[in-house]
Amino acid sequence: MTNRAGRPASKEDAIMKSKWRYGALAGAVAAVLGGGGSTAQGAGFFLPYQGAAAIGNSLAGTAALGEDASTAYWNPAAMSRLQEGQVAFAAHYAAPIVQFSNNGSTGPAAIVPATGGNGGDAGVPTILPNLFAVVPYGAWAFGVAVSTTFGNRTEYDPTWRGRFQSTESELMATNINPSLSYKWNDWSFGVGVNYTRLETEFHQRVVLGVNTEGNAKLSGDDTAWSANAGVLWEMTPKTRIGLSYRSKIDFQLAGTQQVATLTGVAVPGQNFDVRADLTLPAITTLSAVHDFDSGWSILGDISYTQWSEINNLLVKNLAGTTVQTLSFDLKDALRASVAANYRWNDNWLFRAGVAFDQSSVKGSVERSASLPDSDRIWLSLGARWDIVPKKHRLDFAYAHVFVEASEIGRTTTGSSGMTLKGNYDNSADILSAQYTFSF
Repeated sequence: MTNRAGRPASKEDAIMKSKWRYGALAGAVAAVLGGGGSTAQGAGFFLPYQGAAAIGNSLAGTAALGEDASTAYWNPAAMSRLQEGQVAFAAHYAAPIVQFSNNGSTGPAAIVPATGGNGGDAGVPTILPNLFAVVPYGAWAFGVAVSTTFGNRTEYDPTWRGRFQSTESELMATNINPSLSYKWNDWSFGVGVNYTRLETEFHQRVVLGVNTEGNAKLSGDDTAWSANAGVLWEMTPKTRIGLSYRSKIDFQLAGTQQVATLTGVAVPGQNFDVRADLTLPAITTLSAVHDFDSGWSILGDISYTQWSEINNLLVKNLAGTTVQTLSFDLKDALRASVAANYRWNDNWLFRAGVAFDQSSVKGSVERSASLPDSDRIWLSLGARWDIVPKKHRLDFAYAHVFVEASEIGRTTTGSSGMTLKGNYDNSADILSAQYTFSF
């Protein structure tokens, strides 16, 4: 057998491939899960695009607002506030900017000299749709939310300096969430179930021999069930507090690893089936809303996401043997937001909000090229136009996400191992629109 340069394959080449087989698989899965999102979403790879009102309010008051059918996702208990049936369609355009600047990256040892640029803008603009519906029936209300709840997409230039850690990544969780609420005096209670399909795909360059590179692709998918619940307390006709909880979601991903030369020829022995267990975190949200007689409302929100639930990932072969245990060392994260809404007249309502969204990444060593996650500040504006009051409504929102500049110093091992060292300068813009029909 010969290597790509035409020389007889050496023992060193064979050892490289053997070490890479599971080492790169582990690195690939770690890169996707250690940071499965672009800077356009909330911290980690949670996607908060659930209705335009939430975006206009910087996610403040989501568990207590109960303003339209999107509450079927945020807090099913607040569906009790809707006196008529509603169907809402929303779409969100998220445009992230992800820019890396190299500052001392090293490796892999077999690629001499190790070259490559900064990767261009790795953020990928995305359109994400939502569908919500709520039907009240006496003290009861039935609802459903269909949306993408977790997600990722990044794409670097294929020859960039960090190509041995990531070139492309995508993670998408599509969720169907039917729910039920019941109102008892000043209290409302809601429960729901979630059917989620998770699809993942990850690409990176790998070392096949001395100064010889190839492409690797790791993909997997699974479906899983989970639950959510909420409570709403209407303390007074003007003040209410909401609490919602979405449980963790356990997946058993099944997929493949594919390795090929740069010309697309499959590398023998490097294409096989894989399995990996993945848990998406539980989320708890506490919200408050107070309405003033003057037409103003103030909204507040604190959300806690248990990212530490996915600290360890077991990568297994089809025999069920654990071939690698990965430690992500993520931390739980808080998001705090406040907003003010003003009802100008029967047809128009205006929104403004600000939020602090804490990163789930502890520091530069844990940060990944797939998600250079760091703390961020949301600033948002929104408006609601009741075209025909209590019948047809349009919502619009814009948010700019300021992402704190961050450093990366992530090291991977194996024949394709390297240290990616440098800085990230990221931001994002979000445009949202929603049509709501009441019946």
